[in-house]
Amino acid sequence: MSRLPLKEIENACEQSAPVLQGIKKQLGMLPNFFAGLANHYGSLAGYLAFQESMKQDSRLTGAQRELIALCIANANGCHYCVSGHTLSAKHAGVSPEDAREAQKGKASAPFDQALLDLALEVLDSRGHVSEELLTSVRERGVSEAQVVEVVGLVGLNSFSNWINNVARPPIDFPEVPLQETANRG
Repeated sequence: MSRLPLKEIENACEQSAPVLQGIKKQLGMLPNFFAGLANHYGSLAGYLAFQESMKQDSRLTGAQRELIALCIANANGCHYCVSGHTLSAKHAGVSPEDAREAQKGKASAPFDQALLDLALEVLDSRGHVSEELLTSVRERGVSEAQVVEVVGLVGLNSFSNWINNVARPPIDFPEVPLQETANRG
């Protein structure tokens, strides 16, 4: 049972109802995350605008964005987002094993590992990343634009994780367990 009301199209505010209708039309369902987020129209609209802008101007592949989302969701303890992003990652071509490893902050490709290292450091340090880490990710091919994009993705994904952790909506995707992670300090 969700700890916040889950707004349906019929009981959402005048501004949120058409947005929820559009989400349902696009996805074929209204995920409970959006139904919970619709309790505040500004948060719903702001999240969707940020998400779309990040996708449209991305310097990363869809698979890389999903690896970051899985890594951050697991680090934030968001069971809902781990489940949803595992499905999205599958659609982006990520194998089930790579999705599980991403939850642990691990990737098979050095560039993807650099992205996950940066994402976790941004989350853990609240953005106060070390010069050593920035040097390391640059040496592995991450551009300045990609550094900023990763920071944006950490923020965007953390926001959705935190909303779901507060609301605790029922998971409406195939459930995927959180993974144990090494102590990151």
